[in-house]
Amino acid sequence: MQHPEIKPYDWIRVSNRACVVMNVYPANSSFGVCKVVFNKTKPTTHDVDWDGQQWFFPERPDFGGYGRDGCPFVRKLKQGQ
Repeated sequence: MQHPEIKPYDWIRVSNRACVVMNVYPANSSFGVCKVVFNKTKPTTHDVDWDGQQWFFPERPDFGGYGRDGCPFVRKLKQGQ
């Protein structure tokens, strides 16, 4: 399914959360379309997919990981849009 063009450091909206794209996966990846970081107070990373109309967090047993303060994507997230 064709999704909007994105690249690392882009801002996207996923489930009403402002997210910074960290990595775009190859087409047809089992992980989804990309990995993002969100939540300024506790930077959280998660895979994201596209349903044809909007971005969404795929259901997974583990929600994701945590970003580190030294990470450039976390710095961008904390700076805001």
